[in-house]
Order: sequence, then C-alpha cells, then structure tokens
Amino acid sequence: MANSVPLVWTDSLLTGVAEIDLQHRVLVDILSEAQVMLSGDSGTAQFERMTRDLLAYAIYHFAAEERLMQQSGYFIAAPGDYENHLARHRYFSERVVALRDEVRLGKKGVESELLPFLEAWLIHHIQSVDKELGQFVGARALAPDG
Repeated sequence: MANSVPLVWTDSLLTGVAEIDLQHRVLVDILSEAQVMLSGDSGTAQFERMTRDLLAYAIYHFAAEERLMQQSGYFIAAPGDYENHLARHRYFSERVVALRDEVRLGKKGVESELLPFLEAWLIHHIQSVDKELGQFVGARALAPDG
C-alpha cells in the first residue's frame, strides 16, 4: 500500500448538488487519511477504528442521498435507478463490514483489499449513479413546477 497514489478531489466528481458534493469531498478526505493511516504497520485496532469511522460517515451520507431521492421524486420518476442506487449503498456497507470481519478473524492480507475497493467503488459510484441523481435534481429544479 505504500506505493499507492492518494485519492484527491477533482471537479470530475461534482454532481451539481452542493450538499452531496460537500459530503463526497469529506469521503475523499477520509479515504486519503485512511491511506496514510494504513500505509504503515497498522494494527487491527487501527483498521477497526478506520472502518468504523468510514462506515459511520458513509451511512450518514447515504441517508442524505436517499432523503434527496425521496424529496425530489426520483424514486417515482426512476424506480429502477432508485432501487439500483439503494442496492449499491447496501453493497458498499456489507463489503466493508465483511472485510472488517475477516480482519477480526485473523485472515491475512485483507487490509490491502480495503483501500482499492473503497477508491474504485467511490469513484465509480459518484461518476455513475450519483451524477445521474444530480442531473435529475438539477433538471427538477429548473422545471417550471420544480
């Protein structure tokens, strides 16, 4: 992990929804801190704390996105996309918990799987389903009755 390039915020991650973009920036910062924290000789306790903090913020963020999907009518206008978005949130949480559980059980090498998963998942998630949501919310705000 020591050779990894830190994840940094770029405007390519903007969704157009200020609250969500701010939270995404925090998630990117958390992942950058985690990369530094886990690049050395980190122990199980440090891994545990980092995954706990990450999950807590991710769940907070997911709740904000899901509330936005409800308030904007996204769940009615695009029910399949809405369900897919929820499923991706649940998968993220389940995967992080599963990796943490494997570390707790003493499985070797699991720590090195976490950061690549988190970075790939976050970038893909933002650039796909979150941007779709942002476009929907933006178009809804511009609509005469929005």
